Amino acid sequence: MDVKTSARSRILDAAERLFAARGVADVSLREINSAAEQRNKSAVQYHFGTREALVRALYEDRLGPLNQRRWELLNALPEEQRGDLRALVQVQVQPLAERVRDARGSSCYMRFIHRFTMGSGVLDLDPPDPGSGLDRPLGPEYTSARHKVTELVVRRLDHLPADIRAERLRLMTFTIGSCLADIEARLEQGHELPMPFDRLVTDLVDATLGLLTAPSTRPATTRPGKEPT
Repeated sequence: MDVKTSARSRILDAAERLFAARGVADVSLREINSAAEQRNKSAVQYHFGTREALVRALYEDRLGPLNQRRWELLNALPEEQRGDLRALVQVQVQPLAERVRDARGSSCYMRFIHRFTMGSGVLDLDPPDPGSGLDRPLGPEYTSARHKVTELVVRRLDHLPADIRAERLRLMTFTIGSCLADIEARLEQGHELPMPFDRLVTDLVDATLGLLTAPSTRPATTRPGKEPT
């Protein structure tokens, strides 16, 4: 890794940690520069230019491998399992869980994502395109696998009214994000997990599946004169 690449990497790691702790809006570029131990006071601006460009670069750096891993898992599914909701939830969860496990407490990615998406009002792990503060939507090389998995999940929920289905997807994202962010924080702080990591992930997949498939006891929200969809 050359000096320029190393500096860029340290800045991304420092930004991720500070954003995870306090949110994007409350962290200055100067603080990130200092946390990344850059002697050049303009290092962040040199490498990234603006806060929005830094946030985008942070997403792109992390999302490329996650997108690739999801495609690997999705393509490895037998054709008959592409309609299996549990298998699809596993594809959604596993790349994120693997990142938390492999980082062993050295990453703040899940806490950054969870705080950022909650702050934007849009729950989306990979991340939100609308309302995200990014200057343009992320390309398919970063999000295509997640979009495909979501499309397949929606097909399995087509018995639910559209508004309830959308809310279930929000709750799924919140559940996955908050649980993995909590595990990530525990690992960083050296706390003992309540059960082995793989069992925690299995339980998360089971709980998410239950959330998605729970029967609905409320009617769909409709506009006057329109039937539920």
